[in-house]
Amino acid sequence: MKSQINSCHRLAGSNSLSASLRGMLLILSALALITSTVMCFGQGVTGRIQGTVQDGTGAVVPKATITVTNQDTGVSSRYTSGSQGEFIANLLSPGNYKIEVAAAGFRTTVSTGNVVTVDNATRADVILQLGATTESVQVTGDNPLVDTTSSSMGEVLNTRDISSLPLNGRVFSQLVQTVPGSVATGFGSAPEAAAGAGASGSITASVNGMPWGGTTYTLDGVSNMELLNAFINITPALDSIQEIKISTNNAEATVGTYGGAQVNAFLKSGTNAFHGSAYEFFRSDSLNAIQWQAVTKAPYRANQFGGSLGGPIIRNKAFFFVDYQGLLLNNGIAYNLTVPTDLMKQGSFLTSQFPTLYDPSTGNPFPIVTTSQGPAYQVPSSRLDPTAAKMVAGANIWPEATTQNSINQNYKANTSETDNNHQFDIKVDYQLPNGDHLFARESYQRRDLTAPSPGTRFIQINDVNALSRNHNIAVGYDHTFSPSATNELRFGFNRFYTKDFGNDFQTNENSALGIPNGNNSAFPGASGLAIFNISNVAATGSQDWTNSHRITNVYQITDNFTKVLGKHTITVGEDYRRLQASLTNANASQNGSFSYNADYTSSCTGRPNCTSSTGGNAFASFLLGLPSSLYRGFVDTDPATRANLAGVYGQDEYHVSKSLTLNLALRWDVITQAVDKFNRQSNFNLSTGLLDIASSSNRAPNVNNYYGNFAPRVGFSYSPNNGRTAVRGAFGMTTFPGNFGAIGGNLERNFPFFQQYYVNQQLAYTPFWHVNTNGLPGFVPISTAAPVTPQPNSSVTLIPQNFRPDNAYAWNLGVQQQLTASSSFSLSYVATRGVHLYRDYNINTPAPGPGDLTTRRPYYGIAPGVTSINYATSDGLSIYHSLQAELKKNFSHGLQGRISYTWSKEIDDQNVFYPQHDNLNRAVGTSQAPNVPQNFIASVVYQLPFGHGRQWLAGSSRPVDLLLGGWQLSTITILQSGQPLTFGISNDNLNSGFSNRANLACPSIRKIGKTSEWFDTTCLTTPALYQLGNSGVGKVLGPSYRNSDVSLSKSVKIHESMAASFQVDAFNLTNTPHYANPNTTCCTAQNPSFGQITSTNGTPRDIQLGGRFTF
Repeated sequence: MKSQINSCHRLAGSNSLSASLRGMLLILSALALITSTVMCFGQGVTGRIQGTVQDGTGAVVPKATITVTNQDTGVSSRYTSGSQGEFIANLLSPGNYKIEVAAAGFRTTVSTGNVVTVDNATRADVILQLGATTESVQVTGDNPLVDTTSSSMGEVLNTRDISSLPLNGRVFSQLVQTVPGSVATGFGSAPEAAAGAGASGSITASVNGMPWGGTTYTLDGVSNMELLNAFINITPALDSIQEIKISTNNAEATVGTYGGAQVNAFLKSGTNAFHGSAYEFFRSDSLNAIQWQAVTKAPYRANQFGGSLGGPIIRNKAFFFVDYQGLLLNNGIAYNLTVPTDLMKQGSFLTSQFPTLYDPSTGNPFPIVTTSQGPAYQVPSSRLDPTAAKMVAGANIWPEATTQNSINQNYKANTSETDNNHQFDIKVDYQLPNGDHLFARESYQRRDLTAPSPGTRFIQINDVNALSRNHNIAVGYDHTFSPSATNELRFGFNRFYTKDFGNDFQTNENSALGIPNGNNSAFPGASGLAIFNISNVAATGSQDWTNSHRITNVYQITDNFTKVLGKHTITVGEDYRRLQASLTNANASQNGSFSYNADYTSSCTGRPNCTSSTGGNAFASFLLGLPSSLYRGFVDTDPATRANLAGVYGQDEYHVSKSLTLNLALRWDVITQAVDKFNRQSNFNLSTGLLDIASSSNRAPNVNNYYGNFAPRVGFSYSPNNGRTAVRGAFGMTTFPGNFGAIGGNLERNFPFFQQYYVNQQLAYTPFWHVNTNGLPGFVPISTAAPVTPQPNSSVTLIPQNFRPDNAYAWNLGVQQQLTASSSFSLSYVATRGVHLYRDYNINTPAPGPGDLTTRRPYYGIAPGVTSINYATSDGLSIYHSLQAELKKNFSHGLQGRISYTWSKEIDDQNVFYPQHDNLNRAVGTSQAPNVPQNFIASVVYQLPFGHGRQWLAGSSRPVDLLLGGWQLSTITILQSGQPLTFGISNDNLNSGFSNRANLACPSIRKIGKTSEWFDTTCLTTPALYQLGNSGVGKVLGPSYRNSDVSLSKSVKIHESMAASFQVDAFNLTNTPHYANPNTTCCTAQNPSFGQITSTNGTPRDIQLGGRFTF
């Protein structure tokens, strides 16, 4: 059955597991009976208080009674100190706690204000004074600034961070970018990228040199990610979040599949008092600065509004919390595109603007004619390809240039996206009479986006029309067997559902233009106009990943069992997730894709052994109907992918002494190969040249599951001076799925279920295809009876038998020092080594040289029709070293903040031009973006010291306080060095079907630093024919990044528990252009934009007005 874009798809049912997996699950089940736990990849969502009870002389006090009470809900638990005076109170929800300690012969000590955070230990040592238990001593909890028990690294962000810091789009995941070692990446790559456009799930980060797929997200301890791009599924409203725990290096064994970081957001719960909020934030283009190089402001209007309410259902027992948020957005986009001028559409190319153009039929220059704007090379109208002639007639495909005398960025236009988002959370907590705790939560988020193209519906844009309907459900049960034995159980369901479609969806423009095999009614994704990708001209057609749906489901069960045995805190568990995914039209370009360059109108046209090419133009090649390559894919069936994540672990937190803690752990993870519910998978066989089809006895054909992921994690924390200093170090290993965190995406999207056709020129500079006569490849019905023979010009995928998940080895060594009662400083060496990283490349690429490209392919002998063999392997490597310094200030005297600086070096083999020639790649150096050598981040909240409750004017009159009191200033400021640049050339002078690196002509590339010339372009040249270029990565850096977001707010107290606040947020306060990287396609003769910066990332200064009411 063909893919139906307009229908909803259900992912149901399950697959029989392989014998090896069934055996593993039997082992897990046996362990479950022993430990009384059933577990999944998740970290705990509660915290704990631990400490020692002593008397005034320092002697320990055993058998003291410790009562721990949540000051917000009134829920309390009772514990007894051990023989060494030690106690641990587990399963505590984040919040403020009162600790009451009583022992015979001593006064009762009551400590308040002890803050518990997610998955952390709060140290609370208690000193008892001699006296009667009826007497009491009141103290205030001294929340430690130095971590003396854990060897893992990371941050806990509290409510003040979340609610006070300026976040563009008010998206919590931007806070991850404020953590040392973190760099913005993903599809929202600008650090301040506004997720208000609805793409909030794509705002993520690369942490400690690992790809963004290695940064994973959970919500209340259950998975909160889609499975195909490592996006965040639900982005909860800021008013709903209690706190965020970010683990970045050597996390506890309970944290499973991650590479760089795991981010756990914890939603608020109700308390004994009703509390809530109502808010609205407003943005408009009238408040904003104009985009760099734009003529006018793009229209923009955003209204973000919502509220929350929490309170008791039954005091001290049952509580509720609900919230809603809406976002109504009209997002104006200023386009600055290059479109063909009227003269170009007529085949006239001014000699003052273009190099010499050559006729591929003769090899001689085209004749020069006189036009209204001067002499021009003329492509005769009789030579125009009929399809091209229809496309350039009028302004149906490309709009008219707004500046006819320019051939660069000559069309400026504004469009406006309509983006409506609605979301809610509902959470209920219940405290059982025996002290056990239950909670259930449902989160839902929907999005409807309409994104018009500028000028005509056929101009390709970065955004698409989309709708999303996402869910996340968590159910938890915390049980206390005894004061020393506790258990956390979590069930989760996470569903991501989205449809994407282009503006030309459901049109038959290909057929209307006369392109053979243009549109196919049996494939809705094949509607619209083909992608015409012409160098230095705005592309047409929808993005290759559009006209598709993506559905992923995660069924999850998570648990942690903890037992305190004297100085040992033992945690054991098991992990399991069931993963389901369906993705249609994954980069398939079902509507077809043509690419054009200058080869066929250059001086080398028709001469495959030509060694020096000059002149030529890609649009002239287009007019002649001569593409340099083309591609098309067909999704014959919708995949129904299934996989399992499972593991077991154990951890011992060993308190050797009051000064020394050891963390010893071992985790075993299994990530099974993705299979298709109906065995619609195939794997290319290099021995036979055929495709082996999956069967009930050969799921994920010819690929084995890997069972060797044993991950030790060891660390220490040593505090020689009573908690003011800590020396900490650790080494550990983690496992995570590669390929952007995706499951599957290869064998189920392989021939014949996913037919991909690549067609490249066979001889350099020699035309091989005519659009109007050859058209596009058509769908070929293929029998799936094994084995299957690939079709001519087809692309296949091969996963080796020994494929395995990604691994990260992480280690750190550092020192933390308390400076004052509320501040600390840390300095750490942090490193990560990635091994078995996912990467894919075409192993059927011929070595550079003359002759027919097809017959020179390495596997032509066994698979003569195959152009591309996509080798999806796990042999990638990376190494990251960094020095990370951080100054942290806990809230006191109105000030709270974190200032960090990271110096780093990262190298990997993931971003290479020519993967087959690894020796060359390693010699010239490669590095995966984003490699940011220097990164400074400051996030600060400061309450101005005026008015009631502040340092000055505390006793002022009401009018004075209304004027001068209640002001707060906050900022996130980021300063980053540029990212390494990679230089290539536009044509295939290797005669291999791939572009080449540029050659270095200077010992080093001089940075000029102008937008018109960022670097010395004369230092890069086109390599000689058939020779690989030698320019590596990082010879020069792109533009640095400087951004300061600032928020100024005014709070007015209405009643004892009510307040109203008003705020102004300025994103990119200084209106600094955030330049994108320059054009790095060499060289100036072929590419006039080489070395120039023509666009920016992020936004100019944006102003947001907001108001909140809290009670």
